[in-house]
Amino acid sequence: MEVKTVGIVSSPELPYTIANIIKKKFKHDLSNYIAEGKFEWQVEVELDLLTGATEKVAEVLEAAEHLKKRNGWDFAISLTDLPIYNGKSIVLADANITACTAQISLPAFGWRPTPNRVEIIMLHMIKELYFRQTEEYERNDLEQKGIGPRDHKKQKSFFNKLEKPFRFSAVRRIESSNKSGETTVRFIIVPKLNGLARILFGMTIANRPWTILPSFKNVVAIAFATGAYGLIFPTLWKLSISYEIYRFIGLTATAVLGMVIWIIFAHDLWEKKSNENKNQLRWMYNSTTVLTLGTSVVIYYIVLFLLFLIAVSVFVPPDLYQAEADKAVGPLNYLKLAWLVTSVATFAGAIGAGLENPERVRRSTYSYRQYSRYEEIKEKEKSGRMKNKGKDDS
Repeated sequence: MEVKTVGIVSSPELPYTIANIIKKKFKHDLSNYIAEGKFEWQVEVELDLLTGATEKVAEVLEAAEHLKKRNGWDFAISLTDLPIYNGKSIVLADANITACTAQISLPAFGWRPTPNRVEIIMLHMIKELYFRQTEEYERNDLEQKGIGPRDHKKQKSFFNKLEKPFRFSAVRRIESSNKSGETTVRFIIVPKLNGLARILFGMTIANRPWTILPSFKNVVAIAFATGAYGLIFPTLWKLSISYEIYRFIGLTATAVLGMVIWIIFAHDLWEKKSNENKNQLRWMYNSTTVLTLGTSVVIYYIVLFLLFLIAVSVFVPPDLYQAEADKAVGPLNYLKLAWLVTSVATFAGAIGAGLENPERVRRSTYSYRQYSRYEEIKEKEKSGRMKNKGKDDS
């Protein structure tokens, strides 16, 4: 039986993890849904650093085509965390029919880039590439609004479920040919607003905000020590009794927002306007940084709250608390006290966050792509300053 090989070219971190998770299932589904019984399908995964660092769509596809030729693959799919635009529209995937290569943009999946959903789109890409090399499908089977060619034989099966792969967004298919005769197919998310939201949430997930907390162990220690010290004095006890709920919410929002802003500017995480970056990408990366840190600080806040809830339950005697409050206290009062102490401690933790090593904070906050982008921009700015200095000296 003839063997067909599909190579998945993945950028580092989350895309590479997903590629390895779906590898076995992808091979099985290829055998079931693409030219069933005609071929034995093989799937290979290869990590490519260029795919994870470049900001140019063409370079991603070129890297996939290069690896396809080098490894003798029949098809190559690039799985990237690069956000791809078509004007102002968000691109889910591209397929170069002539080169038998495709790319899938992970951020377009939004906050749920699950392996199952990614594998579904991968199958569509292979379906698009494979059937364009055969005479089994008429032209009108390919020219449809949705993703992938129609399959009249299996209207109630697997591929019928893929006509609308996203619950709140549709996918539009655009086909074009360039001057060199290459045929490309592009799939964009509509409406545009949904696509933009997906990109932001998708890039935030790619930054893996839940992994930042271990880098802030010292911050947690400073915040907890500050809050525990504050619990010694009855002032916080009385305030927790007196405050209305809106004050607690306001304190929480201020503490979280203040910590996010402080971390960004203390560690130079805000990408400034320069000749080396485009406004659209700069805005998107800065928004992603805010969302990433916001999510991380919220997780940090919840962890602190749970720690203080245990602390106040153990170390604040009900009789003494009641005497200071001059009224009966119950479990709700302990929750409010832990909530107040957490907000106060978060302000102290923000100061500790400013003392963390900037390099470690950037590596924890940024994905591989965003960190590579940051380093590249800094290097270009440094080179520019050196050139200007040389001109001044001369």
